[in-house]
Amino acid sequence: MKLGRKFRRLSPYKKGLVIFSSILIIISIAFLGYVYRSMVLYERNLVDNYIKYLATSGKLSEDISEDLFVISDYEKSNAKISDGVKKLFKSEDLVIKKNSKESSDDIYAYDLKINDKVISTVFLKSVNTYKKMAILTINEWEIVDSKNDFSNGLYNYEITIPTDYELYINDKLVSDDDITKEGDVEGLERLTTYIEIDKNKTYEINNLVYEPEIIIKDSDKLEVSYQTKDNKIEVKKEFIEVENLEDAKKYLKEDFDIMSLAEKWSLFLTDDLSGSYHGFFQLTPYLITDSYMYEMAYGWSHNVDITFVSSHRLKNPVFTNESIKNFIIYNDLAFSCEVYLEKNMVVSGKDKVDVMHDRLYFIYYDGSYKLVNMESI
Repeated sequence: MKLGRKFRRLSPYKKGLVIFSSILIIISIAFLGYVYRSMVLYERNLVDNYIKYLATSGKLSEDISEDLFVISDYEKSNAKISDGVKKLFKSEDLVIKKNSKESSDDIYAYDLKINDKVISTVFLKSVNTYKKMAILTINEWEIVDSKNDFSNGLYNYEITIPTDYELYINDKLVSDDDITKEGDVEGLERLTTYIEIDKNKTYEINNLVYEPEIIIKDSDKLEVSYQTKDNKIEVKKEFIEVENLEDAKKYLKEDFDIMSLAEKWSLFLTDDLSGSYHGFFQLTPYLITDSYMYEMAYGWSHNVDITFVSSHRLKNPVFTNESIKNFIIYNDLAFSCEVYLEKNMVVSGKDKVDVMHDRLYFIYYDGSYKLVNMESI
């Protein structure tokens, strides 16, 4: 009211000035709005931005068929493939990159990737151009083709766990019918030839629409942690680990001199072990006949190459800096440990230290511990 009275008291000149200024402000606001909308449209219709707009807006998922694949029994109920694709394209993990090989002069091809896997390739073509504000050239795009790779669903996993563990997908226990492979724990293959050690089982879970809740439980029904990489999950058996021999003894069936065996093996390799066949029979009490380690020792002792070991002599003391540590107890019949020793030699008049740093694998077989494998560290 007060403003109205003040306006009526103004002179005609000032009234005109106020009206003119108001009109200019309105026009300026309208013009700025036009400029802003034009710039937004221009930016969005740049081809790199337009493909992102198509993906995140859900337009790329509009024509997805619900018959694209048979949805897994482990999926949550009422899942729709088109909704899953829409959500997948909005994921922060989605990477959009131009496919130069598939592109041509007038066709722009873009790959949509999740975890480095191309799930869709979209082909765009400009069907019209027009100008805004006389300087901005704006393209109108059309999808001329698209290729989708959802042969294993929107989400799929390869999951490897110990045989006595359980796998749950979306609170559903995964059936043994979905096991695609069973095998030894990596590195223990030479032990399981003679004794039973928990193996691994691998599942392939395909045709999921949404990212699932995956739970893995150990033999005590406790959840275990895991990491997912490239759609793969691997959970290894948590064997008992102890640092030194004294702590390991409570898990061993009998105490025996591991370092004595390691020294004999080291001397055997440089032809310094006494006895027939270069000391071969000093090692046989620790070996299983016809096993991998037995054949290795037998081959070396009977091969002419052992006679070509460089001429040398052993120093006194022969062995220094010896240690046995990092025991892994696989079960009551099998364990491994890390052995380190330095063998002091003189070769061609010069001091030489021959280092043995290996993980030795033992099983309790035929009444005593036998060496079944060695791996260099």
